[in-house]
Amino acid sequence: MTRIALTKGSLRIPPTYFAVQHAIELAEEFDFEFFTMAAHVTDPEISAAIRIIDASAGTPFADGRRSWRQRERALPLLFRRMHRDIRDWDPGLIHQHFANWSQPAVAASRSTGAPLLLTVHGADVYVPLTPSSERNVFGKPMLRWHQRTVARAFDSATRILAVSEYLAGMAVRAGASAERVVVHYQGVDTDLYRPHGARPSAPPRVVFVGALSQAKGVRDLIEASAALASRVEHELVIVGDGPLRAEVEARGAEHAHVDVRGPLDRAGVLEALSGATVFVLPTQRSGRWREAAGLVSLEAQASGVPAIVYDSGGAAEMLEDGSTGRVVTESDIPALADAIRSVLTLPDAEWQAMSARAREFVVEKRSLRASAGQLAAHYHDLIEEGR
Repeated sequence: MTRIALTKGSLRIPPTYFAVQHAIELAEEFDFEFFTMAAHVTDPEISAAIRIIDASAGTPFADGRRSWRQRERALPLLFRRMHRDIRDWDPGLIHQHFANWSQPAVAASRSTGAPLLLTVHGADVYVPLTPSSERNVFGKPMLRWHQRTVARAFDSATRILAVSEYLAGMAVRAGASAERVVVHYQGVDTDLYRPHGARPSAPPRVVFVGALSQAKGVRDLIEASAALASRVEHELVIVGDGPLRAEVEARGAEHAHVDVRGPLDRAGVLEALSGATVFVLPTQRSGRWREAAGLVSLEAQASGVPAIVYDSGGAAEMLEDGSTGRVVTESDIPALADAIRSVLTLPDAEWQAMSARAREFVVEKRSLRASAGQLAAHYHDLIEEGR
């Protein structure tokens, strides 16, 4: 089998299952190893499914010896070691996730001659679009350094996969060659995320899963839910962690219907979704950033839960407006509240029909199985071209 080196600057699982899930799906077709400079994987199923080569192992920055923040700061010290690990394995193709922190993969591609496939995910694409005037005197050199890294990755990649149409356009704006950019929607595991029976019993449940930050729109959701609570009884379940956690918990204490659960593992997320009537992700612009895709919206729909998102970035590409959920104008909180109301008050037969369409949409168009098949086709193309 052809060896494929999966590469990423750092790897934490949970939450970044997307970095390995396609490889696990394709394990019978290709020989995968994952190369990184800092790994922290606490899911034993992942550790058993794919070999992870951590360049920090045996160094003062190994897992358990430093905080995650300290380990990420040490990544530049491990470029050569990761490059050597990839080179010595002699892969037939290198698949790098994120254009930033891509130096070892780019160097290994050049030294081995293996084609480089680059998947961009969002934050990396905004690096070249950020003017130095937005950084202070200490931040300007680091920004320029990251911009050079992203530019080299764009130039070195034989093909660039973007996780949404929106992000593909932004990648071209950021300097990627339009001829090499292809949309590849990342899929979700529709065997893991699946409906759990009939419509949940009263009170209906609104669920949010994501970072507790302004960018993910959790403030807008709490405000919309609070305005709706007096008209439509419901429970708002908030799953996640982030800079607004203390504020979110304080707001939750003010409203009896709000349940702030904090960060949960995958089993906890599955449980929260299993009782949901509607999933809401009002992700919105934050500086230059907008949501590239939003896989959690797909996980919800695969679970038979209609989804509501703002029309921000690529979020709207993750559902079918009016069929599997609703798309709302960004930052329009009254419209968000109305969209939530419209799903919560659907008659049972109509909600069941929307639930079934949500599941069908993901199975047919955004499943891990379909996405992995598309990725395998890219692998075969590039391997053949590289011979």
